Formats: sequence, C-alpha cells, structure tokens
Amino acid sequence: MEFFPVIRDKTFFSNSLLEAYYKGHKLRSLYTYTPDMKGIGKAIKGKSSFSQQKRNHLVQDLYRQYDEADINLSKSRVVQENIDKLKESNTFTITTGQQIHLGLGPVYVLYKVFDAIALSSQLNKKFQNQNFVPIFWMASEDHDLEEIASISFFGNQLKWDTNQSGAVGRMNTKGVAELFQDLIDKYQLSDIQQYFLQRAVQIYRQSENLAIAFRKLLHDYLGHTGLIILDADSKLLKSSFTPVMIDELNYSNNQAIIESSQKLEKAGFKRQLRVRSCNLFLLQKNDRVRIDDLADFSGESPVDFVKENYNNLSPNAALRPLYQEWILPNVCTVLGSSELNYWLQLKGLFDNYEMPLPSMIVRTSAVLIPFKFQEKYFNNDLTEWFEDENPIALKHDQELAAEKESHDQKLESIKSSIRVYDQAILETFKGVKLGNKWSKLMDKLSDIQVIMDMKWSQRIASSADLKKVLKIKRAYFNPQHIQERTDHIVIHMKPLLTNSITIQQHFGIESNQKVWIIFY
Repeated sequence: MEFFPVIRDKTFFSNSLLEAYYKGHKLRSLYTYTPDMKGIGKAIKGKSSFSQQKRNHLVQDLYRQYDEADINLSKSRVVQENIDKLKESNTFTITTGQQIHLGLGPVYVLYKVFDAIALSSQLNKKFQNQNFVPIFWMASEDHDLEEIASISFFGNQLKWDTNQSGAVGRMNTKGVAELFQDLIDKYQLSDIQQYFLQRAVQIYRQSENLAIAFRKLLHDYLGHTGLIILDADSKLLKSSFTPVMIDELNYSNNQAIIESSQKLEKAGFKRQLRVRSCNLFLLQKNDRVRIDDLADFSGESPVDFVKENYNNLSPNAALRPLYQEWILPNVCTVLGSSELNYWLQLKGLFDNYEMPLPSMIVRTSAVLIPFKFQEKYFNNDLTEWFEDENPIALKHDQELAAEKESHDQKLESIKSSIRVYDQAILETFKGVKLGNKWSKLMDKLSDIQVIMDMKWSQRIASSADLKKVLKIKRAYFNPQHIQERTDHIVIHMKPLLTNSITIQQHFGIESNQKVWIIFY
C-alpha cells in the first residue's frame, strides 16, 4: 500500500465543529484536555489516582470475557501482557469504540482501531515511564439493530433478517452465518475475501451471541497488535458505577448536561444528544426499555432498585462516556465527528463527579483506491479530487479546459463591458440611473451561464476518457456516498491485513489532521 496525505480542511471530511475544536477557542470551556501530546500528558496526571480496585476488577473481567469467547490468551501473549499491565498504576488506556456491526462493519471502524493502536505505540515511546494499551469498546448494549444488521457490498445491501430486539450484544447469531455464506456463493471473491467470509461463517455459527462473535473476528485479525476488546455489559464492571445509576434515578445530572448543551449551542453548534431527565435503560429479555420515571417500573427507592438491577441497567449515549471513564484508566479517546459533538455536551456531567474528560482525538479518515488507477489519474494535486465534478474532469483534458475558459472569459467580458458602460453613462448623464434595466440584463446573462454550464456538463459526460474520471470521482470522492461510511471491510481486505509498523506510521496523533489517499 502507498499512503499520500491531504490536509483534512481541504476535504469534505472537515466541518465547522472540527475547525473550531482544533483551531479555535470558543469550545474550550467544553473539554478538559487539548487533542495533542501536551493535552494527553496532562490527562496522564489527571488519571494517576485511578483506583487499584477498579484495575483489579477490569483485569479479572477481561479474563472472564476472553475465556467465555473461547479465546486462549496464552496463544495471544501480547494481548495477555497488555491486560496484565492494567493492574499497574502507571498503565493507561487509549480507547475507541463502535457498535458491533456484522463482520466488523464499515471501513471507518478499522481506522478508529488503527488510531487507538498507533496512538498507544506513540505514547509508549513519548512517555517511557508509563504504559499505554489500546482498547476497543464494543457498544454491545446499543439497541439500534437497523444500524448494524446490514452489509453494503458493491452497492448491494444484504440484511440480517431477525425479529430480536433489545441490547444487540446479547442477541443470538442465528441467520448471520447464512448471510456471509450468501456472499461467498454469489460473488467472485479474492482469496483473502473468501478466507475472511469463511472465518466469519464459522465464528457466527459457533458463537452464543453477537458480542462474542464480534470479539473473536476482531481478535483474529488484530489481536497481534495487542488490542484489548472490552464488553462493558458486565455485572462486575457495573458494580462500581451504581452511585451514578442512583443519581440518574434521582435526576441529579440532567441540569448539568442541559447547561453544557446550551454552551455548545451558544457557540453556534447544534446539540447531537437529546437531553433526558434520566439516562438509563433497563435491559429485559429481548428488550431495552428507557427509564423516564422509576415509578413506572417499581415502588422501590432508587437505591434498592439499583441494588437489585444494576447488572441490567444500561447507560444511554449521554452516560456511556462517563461509564467508560469510570471503569478505565483512560487518557485519550478516539472519536468520530458526531461523537465529538455529543461528548462536548457532557462537560457538566463530568464536572458533577470531579472527573476530567479524556483528551479527545478525532479519528483519521482515508480513501482507498486500487493501484490500477494511480498512474493515469492521480499524478497531480490529490486535493483536486475533493472539488466539484466538472473542474476535476477539465483538469484531465487541457484542450477542453482551454476551450471552456475562452467561453467563460467572453461571457465575463460582456458583463465587464456592461459595468464599464453603466459607469460611463452615470458620469456623462448625471441623474440617469439604469440599474434596474442592467439588473434584468445581468439576470439574462446569468441564465445563459446556467445553460452553458449544463451544456459543458453534457459535453464532459459524453467524453469517453472523462467518463472514467467522473466514475472515479463518484466512486471514491463522493460527499453523498462516503466510502469509509458505506463500504464494508470485506470489500477492502488489504488494509485489514496491515502490519503494526504501517499502522504506527500512518495513524494516531501524527495523522490527526490528515486524510490519507491509500493506493492498494
């Protein structure tokens, strides 16, 4: 693979929130640490008093989780070593997470994981008196089945047909293996795609639930990097979080989240999270029920209710980040843009518990392109591919570009002549104002410009060579169909096989403001 960087703010991967977060100051009151090495260094000090008991519980539960997934950690020594390091007071985590999509999901999930792996390695080199380990947090308690149940494969949507509901990680895997087998049977696949799908068939067939299956498949491919996979739907881990659960049932955190959300809106950004009075769900058999009023569930006090049900109480999106930081010695979290948006609404919630937010790093983005297109179409500035279609096409046909420029100059010359003549009339005939008539004429010229732009688009589209350029633009640089969010990992298997050195070189803190164009 070959990597070529493009600055993020020159692409459609940027937005006003990211610009304000990385380059401005108006969001500064909504986060604790800056998204850089200096900020992470401060986060390490802020997390230095993390409870030893929580560390012990975390290690104990991770061993249980891997054992239940039938993963022999003695054969994955680097993962085992990283888990054991978590007992030590100088070990910290770099965390990212995602819903547990079938077969690992869209390509951006991979970029998130790569960032956590790379950042851990970079911090181990920078802060040699501490240890840093990467964590993938499985969103196993999420209930949005619709979001994880489909596979986008070369424009075709294959959907898992199930009538299950509730927390997705607890769902059985019946029918998932058949979905992957269908891909094997219907499509011509490379050897590495075939192997991945065959392994997916085997894992989903043998696994008790989606969480176990996801863990086994991700561990198969990235266990060699030392990545620790965590399922926080755990009785032991939730046991320490019961004070917050009680607070939620007493509506103690609602106002703090409202106030942070108002600060975000005052800074000019929309809130991502809907603020609720209580941020807990109750996990029941095949259901995940939002708790608005405890009286609807029980006549018990919040303390008694939590004592009896804490292992089945589930934090919603507003509370999950606090739960993450509560149970992990975490100093940095890798987020998508929309995730950053709602984490910025939570500063008040964290302040309620005198806890810092971790340093928040926005994940790397990338565009994957086959090598066969590189030499012919990508010899110039790669930033141009993020422009509109016609300018890109014309850069690949200089003769046509020169002809269009000549036409545009003639039309602009007419507009310029009108402006000059209008000024001459004003100077010669005082008080004569023809602005309204000129305006109507300019409107006609603008109509002509629209017609000509349409004609140029048609001419560009009729060119055999430029059709290929437009096809590449629409396939790989389409802001309405962003590859990393739509294409399943199985389409782009080469990056999944990337070695640790390449991951460390191209992801993490150094690539934070880059978008990679990757040829493979």
